[in-house]
Amino acid sequence: MINLRIVLFFLGILITSLGLAMILPLLVEIKFSKINTSNFLISTLITLFLGITLILAFNKKEKIVNVKDTILITTLSWPLMIILSSLPFYLDVNCEHFIDAIFEATSGLTTTGATVFKNVENLSSGVLIWRALLQWLGGLGIIIFAIAIIPIFNIGGIKLFTQDWSEKPKDLHYRPKEIAKLLGGIYVSFTFIILIFLYISGMSFFDAFNHALTTVATGGFSTKSSSVGYYNNFFTEIIIIIGMLTASLPFTLYISCFRKNISILFDSQVLLFLFLIIFFVLSMTLWLHLTNSINIFLALRLSLFNSISIMTGTGYSTENFSDWGYFANTLFLIMMLIGGCSGSTTGGLKIFRIQILWALVIKEFKTIRSPRAISNINLKNITINENIINSVMIIFFCFIFSVFFISSVFMFYDYDFITSISAAITSVSVVGPGLGNIIGPEESFAQLPHVLKLLLSFGMILGRLEYLAFLIILAPKFWHK
Repeated sequence: MINLRIVLFFLGILITSLGLAMILPLLVEIKFSKINTSNFLISTLITLFLGITLILAFNKKEKIVNVKDTILITTLSWPLMIILSSLPFYLDVNCEHFIDAIFEATSGLTTTGATVFKNVENLSSGVLIWRALLQWLGGLGIIIFAIAIIPIFNIGGIKLFTQDWSEKPKDLHYRPKEIAKLLGGIYVSFTFIILIFLYISGMSFFDAFNHALTTVATGGFSTKSSSVGYYNNFFTEIIIIIGMLTASLPFTLYISCFRKNISILFDSQVLLFLFLIIFFVLSMTLWLHLTNSINIFLALRLSLFNSISIMTGTGYSTENFSDWGYFANTLFLIMMLIGGCSGSTTGGLKIFRIQILWALVIKEFKTIRSPRAISNINLKNITINENIINSVMIIFFCFIFSVFFISSVFMFYDYDFITSISAAITSVSVVGPGLGNIIGPEESFAQLPHVLKLLLSFGMILGRLEYLAFLIILAPKFWHK
């Protein structure tokens, strides 16, 4: 049975936390820009008022949260948080329409990285910090949600979808609250380490702080319109590459390392992810060298950064990779679709789902060859049951259907194929920039019609929720007592 008092109470906590987070850009605005001081003050007061009101109105001693409450809190929190976090954008003079503010806030909280701002340098210091902070908070929330909260559901194998299912109970025996604390500590530590190294590499503290927040969140919001390419610093690129890769691995691995279980670093999902990274980087390097006549070392540098950025769903760029040719664009689309590992801040289908789908294909081939033979899908000595397979197939179908639907709507509005398909994939895979001359890495989503911006925003939310949480609340049984 759904307890609306509990749902509204926890929504109040989330909203209040968002309001408190707004204090940082407010202070930055007061200290440096002084352009949007009143805007952030108004946004902070509105958000805190709503959050505190919900807490006071629906607070009670017993706070037992069941599975249905958790699912409803998760689903409702996204639109509420997005609307409230869009207020600073909407009140800014650089934002032309409320839909643009919604798009930017959605892109931030889902760690997508797509933007409607053409010239990021024109934004005030407070707004730049707010963009980065949204992605950082979104990444932290996604990690905690994926590892500490969703496993409680245990619906149709969902527990295996959002954390590294290969880990044994002895490796992760912590309670959700303890896991959340560990994850928070690891997340903050990674951010701090990246910040220090970026500052040492030559970035200003302000830029280093922003890029540290968006790197660990694999978000991709930069303080420069030309992204990381503005700095043209190889040391900076290497630091961000390491940061993106670190954030793309299952955070459960790092928790397990606290128990000195180093063997788990050789997890099949991680190895496959790293193998695919190497394959795509080398393929892109050879393509750039042979067809674009780029020096092999420069080609490797360009390919290394941009391929990892797209594969991890970060969306930083050092070059307009849309101009690299059709083969390169095809590889980028494939990388967007695949994404990173489960239990990380990355998007896409996720590596472990690819493993299950491939294992299912192998099983069917064996069945065709030997119809009477009984074959099971086993990954790392774990038998994957029908519920898990069905759930993976549902997510895969929803993912592909979303891509076709969104791209079809774009084509209805007379956009070319590469713009349409890349816009669809980059939204549901929460990557960031698209491909082509309209929404490419050196462009923005500003000129898209408001209908398409709302469609992409909805796609980002669905991609981040990975469909199941949304599909569950649509089921009639969910609302039955």
